[in-house]
Amino acid sequence: MKRSVNLSSSFKLSTLAMVLVVGQGVLLSGCSSHSAMMVKQVEQQSSDQQRIQQVMEALQITEARLAQAQAENAELYAPHDMDEAKAALGEARRDRIQADPKNVNESISLFFGETMGEKTLALISTANDALGRAEANKKQAETIFADANENFLWLKKFEAPVHFRYEYQDLEHTQRRLVEYLADGRADKARDGLPRLLKEQRALETAAAQRYYLFEISQKVEWQAHSNLNRYASISYSGAVGVLNKAKNVIAQDTRNEEAILVAKAEAEFYFEVAGAVAADMQKLSKMDRNEMERWLMLLTTKLNEAAKVMGADDVRNRELMQQMDLLTAAAKQQAEQAEPQVTVEEASAEVAKPVQAQAPQKAISDRITELENTLSQQVQALMEQLNAMKAANKTAQAAVEETPAP
Repeated sequence: MKRSVNLSSSFKLSTLAMVLVVGQGVLLSGCSSHSAMMVKQVEQQSSDQQRIQQVMEALQITEARLAQAQAENAELYAPHDMDEAKAALGEARRDRIQADPKNVNESISLFFGETMGEKTLALISTANDALGRAEANKKQAETIFADANENFLWLKKFEAPVHFRYEYQDLEHTQRRLVEYLADGRADKARDGLPRLLKEQRALETAAAQRYYLFEISQKVEWQAHSNLNRYASISYSGAVGVLNKAKNVIAQDTRNEEAILVAKAEAEFYFEVAGAVAADMQKLSKMDRNEMERWLMLLTTKLNEAAKVMGADDVRNRELMQQMDLLTAAAKQQAEQAEPQVTVEEASAEVAKPVQAQAPQKAISDRITELENTLSQQVQALMEQLNAMKAANKTAQAAVEETPAP
């Protein structure tokens, strides 16, 4: 009996052990399967995150490209392409995933679904294609309208938008119309209208530049036309007006040669100052009687003689006034020639080899002397003509008095 009891207990222990072993195997098998699923989920989330990041980066790059194109005024040259790019990017922004980590899974399902951003990437691609066309159109337009764009810069320098507002606006409107032709793919139409635009720009630039440089002088001319300047020194005044017109011609020839324009402007200002000085003297002479006029002439010849003494010239007060001027001018030239040093052949060759800039000051001085001589001669000539006119008037008046019968 004891032996059968032992066998039964042994059988129960064996069965329990087998159950434990099987249970342990099943447990270990279940843990392994769960771990594999977890690894697969992590890998899937990592892949999703990478995909999301790629789409976000593509969107940011395209947005930066759009901002750059807008900053460079690409909309002016390709408005339709820029509108298409902005519309595509706007829709892509609405489809992008949110940056909040807790909404990543929901965002993936909501915005990407199974395609993982294919729609957003397609919109970004559309925007980039449109931007590419806009940039190419802008580059082509900059080549075609290079001269016109430069002309607009000069027009702004000469303040055309302020003083010629409507004319300037018309030119802007004309260019916008030509740009629209180009944006519509009609480059030939844009090129055909360009010569007229350039011509009108140059005409306005000339008018604007003349006002910019010569406005103050022109205002004085209009005022002086009704003043004592034109009344007492009409010859000098007319000469100054001629020099002013010459300055206007210099501007018309090349509005951008500022150096030549400023020289012409200074010359015009100088001749108006000369005319003012002549008018002041003529006004004084008109109020003089014969004795005062004689004393004035004696004072003038005395001053000329003082200049002659400085030059070492002879006293020529025994000649008429114009002869005195001619003799003094000849003496001045002779003195200048004698003062020039004698140079050897080698020195002369070296002088010729010098740059033009080195010879410019000497030439400027010589030209200035000639100019002053001519100006002084003109003043004296004008004075003499006025004096002769006064003498004739006095003789006529005296003759009329003598012929009048005594009462």
